[in-house]
Amino acid sequence: MGARSAGPRGEPEGTARERILAAAEVLFAEHRFDRTSTARIAAAAGVPHGLIFYHFKTKMDLLLAVVQRDRVTTLGELDLPSLDPPQLDPPPPEPADPRRAIAELWRHLTVVLGRPSPVHRIVLQELAVHEEIRRRAMESTDAAAAVIARRLARIFGREVPTPEQVAAAQLLTFAASMAPLLDQPDHTLVAPDALAVLLARGLSAPDA
Repeated sequence: MGARSAGPRGEPEGTARERILAAAEVLFAEHRFDRTSTARIAAAAGVPHGLIFYHFKTKMDLLLAVVQRDRVTTLGELDLPSLDPPQLDPPPPEPADPRRAIAELWRHLTVVLGRPSPVHRIVLQELAVHEEIRRRAMESTDAAAAVIARRLARIFGREVPTPEQVAAAQLLTFAASMAPLLDQPDHTLVAPDALAVLLARGLSAPDA
């Protein structure tokens, strides 16, 4: 296996790049994008100023990389492992109760999507100013809803989500994402058990 590539000063690229991203995330959240200079980010990251533009073409590219890194992490945390018992043969186990699975899914969403973070703050601050951030935020919301829709489909024994499950996933995504706006990171906006009964009844209805 070849040696790991290095930046202009011989430092492994991943190390310097991650430090730049981490410093930018903190500074953009605290001081806003337009008020944060790349020189300040470089100083906080402990790298030469020019190294920022070695890794990122523009300051906007740096901001988008910060948002994308958070998106990848969030999507990775969203999907829960199956709540069904381990597969035994024979006989096959009974599937998990949909109400229990939905309640657990909702609790999980309020933690993952409702957790305040510097990137949440950055996106909220820059939505009205930078069109690209608004577009990326919508892409992230759509991607999260798609993960949740697939989870709902599995809960009800489907391979592909129904339109109703897609709509429910979109509502769950938006609702769970409201927690940071309300400054209630540990607050469940809707009672999990009541929500589970509502969705289980609606989503398990026979196809029209």
